[in-house]
Amino acid sequence: MYEILSFGTQYFIYKKLKQAGINNLALYIFILWAAFWILAGFICKYDFMHAEYDWFSMRTNEIIRACSLTWTVITLIGFFAFFTVDVLTNFSVFTKRKLFFAVLITISVSLYAMAEAYFVREKHVVIKTDKINVPKIRIAYITDSHIGGLSTHWHFERAMKIVNDAEPDVFISLGDTIDGDMNYRQREKDLLKSAAENAKLGSYAVNGNHEHYLILDEDVENIIRNCGFNLLINQRLEVKDTNITLIGLDDTINGRLKIFLKPEDKNRFVLVLKHRPGLPFDAENNFDLQISGHTHGGQFWPLGFFKRLAAGAPQGLSQKAGGFLYISNGSGFNGAMMRLFTPPEVTVIDLVRQ
Repeated sequence: MYEILSFGTQYFIYKKLKQAGINNLALYIFILWAAFWILAGFICKYDFMHAEYDWFSMRTNEIIRACSLTWTVITLIGFFAFFTVDVLTNFSVFTKRKLFFAVLITISVSLYAMAEAYFVREKHVVIKTDKINVPKIRIAYITDSHIGGLSTHWHFERAMKIVNDAEPDVFISLGDTIDGDMNYRQREKDLLKSAAENAKLGSYAVNGNHEHYLILDEDVENIIRNCGFNLLINQRLEVKDTNITLIGLDDTINGRLKIFLKPEDKNRFVLVLKHRPGLPFDAENNFDLQISGHTHGGQFWPLGFFKRLAAGAPQGLSQKAGGFLYISNGSGFNGAMMRLFTPPEVTVIDLVRQ
């Protein structure tokens, strides 16, 4: 899919460069550059079905693949930039002047998208309820960190600073935390462990789809547990000293999932942890809040509209099936080191007693 998209956008740009009268040497360089990244993306991609990394080490593979995806997105931005210039000039002859403006738009939007991907923000939500036994419980959660590829420890450090500054009672990692070879990510593991240990009432995690895709020297689930999380795989758990029941559901790649409750949970605040936002099939009136991620808010505008249709709910807080549903944009980025009008976030939720 990415290879077809990349080929199409780059061929379109090549035709525009040729129309603008760019010399043959520059055109040959562009062709070689484009062919390299299409081929590199094809060789280095994994097919999300436990494929082995045969050509290169996993670390090299993930970086090349991420660079290839980033270039694909840049060419897609370029396609829209060139097309927009064409529309504004009534599809007149594509001159070097028009080429200048198209390239300027492409570079400007691409740099903005790269910057947006690295500036994680705090998203604060307040939910009032009569089901907690203390005045307030603060929950901080991250999702879709995608540690690996072109992510950096500075980016993750910013996300963890938001978590630590919030001083949460409960810290949650909601899946797709790991997306690369963690042998090179000790600083990220230390940051994650420090934040997990600081949560007053414990730290909890569930798997996302990427945790199931990866083949690492060390088991992904052990990495999460060693970072101080109680990993819930289709489990029910009562948070100590609170009136909260956690339901931690594995990713739906492992099958159809349902909420499993005890009779006393009817009077407790039921918090469902689920990476993908689709509700369990028996969710109706069986939960108070579900927190999810996975969609990245589309990661690039306007893909968020399609993600909203797929999720059946908007980003952020909404009411669904008798409870609240919160879908986070996620704190990282998948593949391409870019976001466009879908800023990454760390979500801080205050449960306040009515």
